[in-house]
Amino acid sequence: MTSRLPPDLFQLFTPRPPLAPVPPTDRAPDDKPKPALTGIAQHVSELCQAPLATPVETPKQRRDRIKREHAIQARDNIIRGLSTWDPSLNLQATEDPYKTIIVARLNYDTTENDLRTEFQPFGSIVSIKMVNDMDGNFRGYAFIEFEREADMREAFRRADAMRILGRRIVVDVERGRTVKGWLPRRFAGGLGGTRLGGKDLNQKEPGRFDPAMPPGPERRYADNKSHDRSDRPPRDRDSGGNRAYQPHNAAANRNHYDSRNRDRDRDRDRGRDYDRDRDRDRDRDRRDRHRSRSPSIRPSRRDRSYDRSASGASHYSRRY
Repeated sequence: MTSRLPPDLFQLFTPRPPLAPVPPTDRAPDDKPKPALTGIAQHVSELCQAPLATPVETPKQRRDRIKREHAIQARDNIIRGLSTWDPSLNLQATEDPYKTIIVARLNYDTTENDLRTEFQPFGSIVSIKMVNDMDGNFRGYAFIEFEREADMREAFRRADAMRILGRRIVVDVERGRTVKGWLPRRFAGGLGGTRLGGKDLNQKEPGRFDPAMPPGPERRYADNKSHDRSDRPPRDRDSGGNRAYQPHNAAANRNHYDSRNRDRDRDRDRGRDYDRDRDRDRDRDRRDRHRSRSPSIRPSRRDRSYDRSASGASHYSRRY
């Protein structure tokens, strides 16, 4: 078939010449010389004299080492800080610690005028001390001194968990100069409940933390409603408003919620039964009306006339 092709195309199908034979560059595997195998007895002495291998630190060991070093460093810093810490020598503190409250977890944009506006309704304010760092930046808490101790107690009782500039605050009394042996958070003290452990132990509710309450989900506020003064009715100062923690019985609450859910389901089923019965009655009435209007079921005029004649009524028969 290819012989009939033109010469230019026939040249494309012409086979190439065979390759020239080339001598092998290497010997066969069986012809290669093999190394002589000997024992290791003559090298045992050298192994005994070899230096020991340096142990390598694993990533977990490295993390544990760094954690221990940080703990030691933090303990040393606490010891050095306690040697020079004396809150009674603070010249920038308020005059009377028994009339002073601390307001924490503030918005960093909070000013002294904002605090005065929020706390002035509780009583006359003597001074407000905004706590700043070495660079002059606000650290998020302040000390407010009232003119009367009763006003301080009122602010301590009612202003806790109040919202200022979009953040829930914490209000507590000043403990540095009033409680013996009190230590702030930077010296492993404080009453904060946000760093106790896991999510089930840390405090999630706004407001003060009560360390006397047991850990876990039983730590609850007695009043979980909004703490804003704008959306709650005014209360008498003498009647209280104490925000103490109230323990609750989990089993009793669970039974209460279960019974309430059962009542809700029963009411829902009762409403469904009523709607179903009402729809069934409506359908039955509709079928009866449709049957009474149907010409195949409705009696003819002749039958009606026969009925009237049988009953003795005057009539006349009519054929169609």
